[in-house]
Amino acid sequence: MFAKFDMLEEEARALVRKVGNAVDPIYGFSTTSCQIYDTAWAAMISKEEHGDKVWLFPESFKYLLEKQGEDGSWERHPRSKTVGVLNTAAACLALLRHVKNPLQLQDIAAQDIELRIQRGLRSLEEQLIAWDDVLDTNHIGVEMIVPALLDYLQAEDENVDFEFESHSLLMQMYKEKMARFSPESLYRARPSSALHNLEALIGKLDFDKVGHHLYNGSMMASPSSTAAFLMHASPWSHEAEAYLRHVFEAGTGKGSGGFPGTYPTTYFELNWVLSTLMKSGFTLSDLECDELSSIANTIAEGFECDHGVIGFAPRAVDVDDTAKGLLTLTLLGMDEGVSPAPMIAMFEAKDHFLTFLGERDPSFTSNCHVLLSLLHRTDLLQYLPQIRKTTTFLCEAWWACDGQIKDKWHLSHLYPTMLMVQAFAEILLKSAEGEPLHDAFDAATLSRVSICVFQACLRTLLAQSQDGSWHGQPEASCYAVLTLAESGRLVLLQALQPQIAAAMEKAADVMQAGRWSCSDHDCDWTSKTAYRVDLVAAAYRLAAMKASSNLTFTVDDNVSKRSNGFQQLVGRTDLFSGVPAWELQASFLESALFVPLLRNHRLDVFDRDDIKVSKDHYLDMIPFTWVGCNNRSRTYVSTSFLFDMMIISMLGYQIDEFFEAEAAPAFAQCIGQLHQVVDKVVDEVIDEVVDKVVGKVVGKVVGKVVDERVDSPTHEAIAICNIEASLRRFVDHVLHHQHVLHASQQEQDILWRELRAFLHAHVVQMADNSTLAPPGRTFFDWVRTTAADHVACAYSFAFACCITSATIGQGQSMFATVNELYLVQAAARHMTTMCRMCNDIGSVDRDFIEANINSVHFPEFSTLSLVADKKKALARLAAYEKSCLTHTLDQFENEVLQSPRVSSAASGDFRTRKVAVVRFFADVTDFYDQLYILRDLSSSLKHVGT
Repeated sequence: MFAKFDMLEEEARALVRKVGNAVDPIYGFSTTSCQIYDTAWAAMISKEEHGDKVWLFPESFKYLLEKQGEDGSWERHPRSKTVGVLNTAAACLALLRHVKNPLQLQDIAAQDIELRIQRGLRSLEEQLIAWDDVLDTNHIGVEMIVPALLDYLQAEDENVDFEFESHSLLMQMYKEKMARFSPESLYRARPSSALHNLEALIGKLDFDKVGHHLYNGSMMASPSSTAAFLMHASPWSHEAEAYLRHVFEAGTGKGSGGFPGTYPTTYFELNWVLSTLMKSGFTLSDLECDELSSIANTIAEGFECDHGVIGFAPRAVDVDDTAKGLLTLTLLGMDEGVSPAPMIAMFEAKDHFLTFLGERDPSFTSNCHVLLSLLHRTDLLQYLPQIRKTTTFLCEAWWACDGQIKDKWHLSHLYPTMLMVQAFAEILLKSAEGEPLHDAFDAATLSRVSICVFQACLRTLLAQSQDGSWHGQPEASCYAVLTLAESGRLVLLQALQPQIAAAMEKAADVMQAGRWSCSDHDCDWTSKTAYRVDLVAAAYRLAAMKASSNLTFTVDDNVSKRSNGFQQLVGRTDLFSGVPAWELQASFLESALFVPLLRNHRLDVFDRDDIKVSKDHYLDMIPFTWVGCNNRSRTYVSTSFLFDMMIISMLGYQIDEFFEAEAAPAFAQCIGQLHQVVDKVVDEVIDEVVDKVVGKVVGKVVGKVVDERVDSPTHEAIAICNIEASLRRFVDHVLHHQHVLHASQQEQDILWRELRAFLHAHVVQMADNSTLAPPGRTFFDWVRTTAADHVACAYSFAFACCITSATIGQGQSMFATVNELYLVQAAARHMTTMCRMCNDIGSVDRDFIEANINSVHFPEFSTLSLVADKKKALARLAAYEKSCLTHTLDQFENEVLQSPRVSSAASGDFRTRKVAVVRFFADVTDFYDQLYILRDLSSSLKHVGT
């Protein structure tokens, strides 16, 4: 099935030898790529030699000149605008200082440097104006470094003054950081992660008081931080100079002038190379060589020297290197004498693990590493609380993520995806009958974990390019292959094994050495900027090849070809008729994983089992309407968004059942009173929200109640009070949802209005149904108002907008201008009108039996004698509304994208994402409409005698 990879064991053993022999006894080693940022700092070091001041690394300045781009920038990155900002700012600073003091570099024309500075500053200004990923990319120390660089630039040239939208957010981050950090804390003996960024503290720190933190000449293995120390400490540190000279020669620059961003990365590379190889299927005998033992001893000694934890280098401890080291020693069978206990004691927080002390926000991948290290231990049950904690954290992070998962240590979403799948696959395998974690997790948690793994695998499959790679990136493609290989082990993914096998075979050619060509675009590891790690990349290539060559599948043809009536129905819709059969089936399989979770909530609001209606088969259908459209469009809204909307969809069916089966009989003689009940309930809940007394029992009915003012309540009085209680639970659920409460006031106002209209429309329809006659209005007027309000579309859309405002928008208004708001409300009205029309097309027969008012009952349809002709006429009107919707959405998108980007805590460009969410909701609405035309999806009332 797969290409045969010869000599893999020899290549892997050779890599182990290379890694083992790279370790310098004093300085360790690093194969991280050169970075402009650190090179610029090295280029700014000057020194007195024989009475003359000289640049210590003139080659570094020339390196900067060689690397400047045509647009004036330095090494911009396709997935991180922050990288270009940092590189360009630091390089401009170096050029400004050199043009003022050329020292020994007299052969470089000052005019040329000045022109380069002008181009560089112009590019920097453009980059700052476009900088919208300061939060998304989350580079280490960016909130300290960029403000400092801008100050340094202005000190060199008073005309430098940048104004950009992200400045307020950046300064807010800076103030929050400084509120937690005092530079004077670095004078103490205990090291801090801030030592990695001393260049951001020039003018705020007495560098003479931090020299005790030097270790083998470096400040926490950072050339730029060490350069800043060497420039500003007195006396001159020969130890720091020796370190930088070693990095200059032994680093990946090899004397060219280029400096890596971190040196050494000894433990990082040793642990990543070995654990990556062994997790993919290489055995100890495959890797056996003298260097293997020396590597294991080096790692073990690192744990001993740093008191049970390690970092990427000595004295730079962190949780992910510690966890990876524990995993490596476990896989080598040499974990005696090391324990997770010190890691837990130092890095465990309330609901996750810190990467390092003082961390601003948690890392997804760091917690993956912790979980993997614990799951591979023979005494894993001893660490069950930590296993549960990290599993919950990762699951919640995946569910909350809009779009692809992100992590601050890597720019490719495929890397954290791979790690999560590796960890969660272990959870699922070890939770099987007879396995150590069999009773460790409840069914709901395992369902949520299964959904994470399934989504990760499916989205990886869907993202593969025609050439077999992922995004044209060799290393990222290896992550994808390892994700698929891990997924393929699970029964959960059995039906997708043919697609997994085909994708891995297609990727095989990319991984062959002849096509393995990393570029700057493969620099996706992040610290201050972004870099590549040559030996780690080589390990991932071998691991992916090994995993592919080892994988064997047992495909059950019955599983892969299994279908059902609903799946066949979906395949007939316009929206899904062109979707490949396997992809459609995959979305059905993903949807099925949500069904048990949805059923857990079926009685949260309404006591449906006490209502005389047919079985709620729609519960099996609802998840697909959201999952299928999400996968088809590749929108990938958050899983939490999907599930919240599934519940709202379920409640849409249940509220219909409630009004038809309970409210209508109870208020048959006093329908007007039900309008009063609706207003009373909605007003009271809104008052609670406005007054911020959520949960306070002020007039709040949470269960079945009776009116205590009635001495001997009648059966009818009890029923009326219970209906009010049910309505109260429904309105509570919608308006007290955590994301609704954190949405902008504009979105909440719209939801309040639409929810009230929705409930009143049900009451109006009750009155209309009682006469089965048109309510004295034109069809046009009725279908766009009361009838449209009666379907759940408008309030559900408002609910979705609240979620988007609260999560992606961080509380921003979804629609910033009057034009945006008008157009989106026009789109919503077209959606609701179209939805009602299509609903009526599918329910003509049921509405006749149950005496429900239907569009075809209006006089405008009386000229058509056949029901089939009336339905065709209604279908043409629905098609007209859809064309209006399409046009309105296009106008809405144009309006949104022309509006200015709002600087806030919102992730990325909120404009493009909110357009995607609105279009996604429109797709789901359209899909429901197509289903309604093909089949009536609602439950039927159970009549007496049936």
